[in-house]
Amino acid sequence: MKHRKYLLKPCVLLFLFVCASVAPSVYAQGGPPGDIEQTVGVGLKVLARDGSIAGFNARYWSEQNFGFEGGLLLKSHWKTIPISGLYTLTHVDTDSMYIRPYVGGGINMNFFEGTDNKIGGQGFGGAEFTVKSFPKLSFGGDLGVHSFGHGSGFMIGINVLYYLK
Repeated sequence: MKHRKYLLKPCVLLFLFVCASVAPSVYAQGGPPGDIEQTVGVGLKVLARDGSIAGFNARYWSEQNFGFEGGLLLKSHWKTIPISGLYTLTHVDTDSMYIRPYVGGGINMNFFEGTDNKIGGQGFGGAEFTVKSFPKLSFGGDLGVHSFGHGSGFMIGINVLYYLK
């Protein structure tokens, strides 16, 4: 419980710093810029709370601002397959970076060693950042509520994705 308290303040401050530093040179638009094509991405995801769970992640974005995300996250005694729908309202294009804010939600299929398997869910909001000089690589994070069948709570997600197309 104490860890979340100390982790939340630096994350909020970092988010505010990023927003303030890019605000003078940004404009919002309805779709992704023509020079950046991001449709299918694969990468790594970490969910952090009291203990972390990490694994592989895949993301698909349609041209209509809808997306899907799925993955396989592992911990020593537990595996989860999260499947989520994503939606982005706008895309922000700065001089050096492309930002895609999004909201999402879905289900978790959880497999625990020695106990019953459980279905859980999640709802979250976050952003994906792409530096224009590396248009196939993006990183980002989200904050949301996750339920894994053995409790629920706020979690911070961190993503690194490489877009194949």
